[in-house]
Amino acid sequence: MKMDDLLAKLRELQLGEKKLIYVGRGGTKVFVIRTDKICPYDFAVALLPPNYKEFRPTHIRLLFDIYLKRISAFDESRAFFVLADRIYHKEDPEKYADDALKLSFPMQLDDPDVTLYYMQLLMLEQEFNYGPLGCKQGKVSPPREFLMRFIRWVASGDDEIDKIIYSAVRNIPAPERYRNWKR
Repeated sequence: MKMDDLLAKLRELQLGEKKLIYVGRGGTKVFVIRTDKICPYDFAVALLPPNYKEFRPTHIRLLFDIYLKRISAFDESRAFFVLADRIYHKEDPEKYADDALKLSFPMQLDDPDVTLYYMQLLMLEQEFNYGPLGCKQGKVSPPREFLMRFIRWVASGDDEIDKIIYSAVRNIPAPERYRNWKR
């Protein structure tokens, strides 16, 4: 679903309500759960892989997953990062899930289709909390760019993952040079 359409649907969730967003090729389910943790209408993203307990992935998991994808299959990761940029620009991950599934990564935490979906949801979480209807002041505009700059930083290979994650966990925005995609 496109970001703006999904944003409207997520705002309709009741506190504590859980909604299935996607089921990946490998059976991993992607959910959202309204929590109101940071702001009203805030939600958490949850993953439920087959034969595992449900858990809530963070932006750190996302960054580490895409880092593993990049170092294990550089050319494939370039194609994946193009898809990520399209999601950032509000395109529907459903449109690109099949393309993502054609990519092969020897190292990854999640299948690439699942990664695209929960990436979109983590971006939407930024929009919910730090956008015009949120209760917090964002550090970048649009708010989803905060996460996208980190994704581009990982894609660039300019620094080790340690430095990138250090900045991410301290809520220090990624450098300005990652505002735009280098194709």
